[in-house]
Amino acid sequence: MIRYQTIWSIVFGIAWTSQASAGWVIDQVATGQGHERKQQLAMQANQMKTVTLNPDGTPAMAFILDLNSETVTHVNYRDRSYTTAKVQEYAQMIQGALKKATPSMDEAMKDMPPDKRQMVEKMMRSRMAQSGAKPEPCPESRVEMRKTGQQATIAGYTAFSYEVLADGKKESEVWIAKDITAWKELDPKKLERLMTELTMATPGCGPSQARHAGFGKDNAWKLAKEGYAVKTTDRSGSDIVEVTKAETRTLPASEFQPPVEFAPKNLSEMMGHGR
Repeated sequence: MIRYQTIWSIVFGIAWTSQASAGWVIDQVATGQGHERKQQLAMQANQMKTVTLNPDGTPAMAFILDLNSETVTHVNYRDRSYTTAKVQEYAQMIQGALKKATPSMDEAMKDMPPDKRQMVEKMMRSRMAQSGAKPEPCPESRVEMRKTGQQATIAGYTAFSYEVLADGKKESEVWIAKDITAWKELDPKKLERLMTELTMATPGCGPSQARHAGFGKDNAWKLAKEGYAVKTTDRSGSDIVEVTKAETRTLPASEFQPPVEFAPKNLSEMMGHGR
């Protein structure tokens, strides 16, 4: 589905979409827990494309966000198809799919023997009483950024280290390269609003989800204005996202469109509910 790793900044007017401007192409690798995932990001004039690559380097899936038209395009290279929808429609689709995939507690317990069902209900009531009787929304974490003073060269760019702390505890370490100005290709206000709609469609708690919920309202947003994150390491040191190559060049309009030979699908078909 959808995964999110960084946040963004600075305005490009709509007029720029009809003019030639230099965009950015960034290759990065995510490693952790015995897996490796390669991605390529392209950004130019209020458009962003994230491509997930197969082990052999061929594209597997792409996610294209157009801030001017406020649309999302999901490209599936395996079955040579794509789906384009308004961000709001896409978020509603995600919410609907999650509701169908997650049955209610009553539904989950309907086939339980009466004695086991009573036991589960009693445990649930006990836990709710201990925690204050009614469920609360995800708490917002207090996120802080702390520059460490460390410097390194990553993917050929000078980068500076920052610690990301959530409620006083270190969550991750982020290396920022000021000379990679990719986020300046995107309007931060539009990006914040649209990405908030998408991330809020995915339930969950924890520092990362809290930051999504407060997208642009915490200190994590400030790092995007400092440059691009060329390396991010979680607090355990096991999950790492690192840029391997970044270059700026003018990108053709076709870069942010699905291949012309691919077949269009609607949202229902993309979710596997079509004919």
